[in-house]
Amino acid sequence: MNRVNFRSALISVLLCCMLIAACSPSGGKGDSGKSVESYIQPAFLQPGDSIGIMVLSSPINTIRRSKVDSMIRVVEGIGVKVRLGEHIFKNEFAAFSVSDKERAEEFMRMVRNPNLKAIMFYRGGYGAIRTLEYLNMEEIRRNPKWIVGFSDVTTLHNVLSNHGIQSIHGGMPSSFWLTKRDRPDSTLITVQNALFGKTTGYEVAPHPYNRYGEAEGILAGGNMTLISASIGTPYDLQVNENTVLLIEEVGEGLNDLDRYMQQLQKSGKLGKIKALLVGSFTKIKDDEDPWNIGAYELIKMYTDGLDIPVIYKYPAGHSRPNYAQYLGRRVRVKVAQDGASVEFL
Repeated sequence: MNRVNFRSALISVLLCCMLIAACSPSGGKGDSGKSVESYIQPAFLQPGDSIGIMVLSSPINTIRRSKVDSMIRVVEGIGVKVRLGEHIFKNEFAAFSVSDKERAEEFMRMVRNPNLKAIMFYRGGYGAIRTLEYLNMEEIRRNPKWIVGFSDVTTLHNVLSNHGIQSIHGGMPSSFWLTKRDRPDSTLITVQNALFGKTTGYEVAPHPYNRYGEAEGILAGGNMTLISASIGTPYDLQVNENTVLLIEEVGEGLNDLDRYMQQLQKSGKLGKIKALLVGSFTKIKDDEDPWNIGAYELIKMYTDGLDIPVIYKYPAGHSRPNYAQYLGRRVRVKVAQDGASVEFL
């Protein structure tokens, strides 16, 4: 082959490769490092719409069936119809309901189902990260619907955020309950409001560790263990100077908590963010070599040097109140001596 023909052939091959790459759907780990200019907002629900409930993390086979049925009725009480995942009561693969790929495939079937307007996970636990490589994020972008959960679901929220898709950090059936008058608790009410597009923001009481100021940015984050565990992986939460970061934790030791804060700091995430929302830190344990301080005091060591608004005791996490949050939504954060607020824009 002469040089001219070889050059023409090479150019043709390169163009074909570029075209194939541009048209191919990316999986869960695809181009998660890209800078997202705009976020897709799924359609809000209408009364009578159907939602899917499944497990992506730990199974629920050890929970009494009557308890599960009761919680499903509680969810239906907000004005939706519930369709349960086909694997929800199984425990056929190690510590999970079914294999990682099968759980991911069930999630994708719910994504593709036009009759389902939202997907809620029954519980967290562990295991969502094992399914991410089997998810087709471009297909999720083409079929956006509200994804609801927290705790272990943080890993999925982070990938959705990296791909420019809004989601709801909020309670799940395992954490819902009824008041003495058989009314939904505040956790479920805020999930209902978020799904139906009625959430505008939250007022937060003053806290002595708050840092005053105002800022606007895109809300992201969730459970600290999952945020830290993803650093350096294809599912690492992309944080920049436009990020308002939410953090919460449950059941960890102070050494672990300090390690997570070190990771946020050393990875550069803490120094980039626009504002920080410190949610509930529940059942945090001291260590064999005691710190003799609380979780918020430890976190304060890191926030004192930040020139950004910081809200402590923000109502999100593993204790009540656990209010639903629109991740991927622009928010306005205001912190003053008499209190703080987060407004969803």
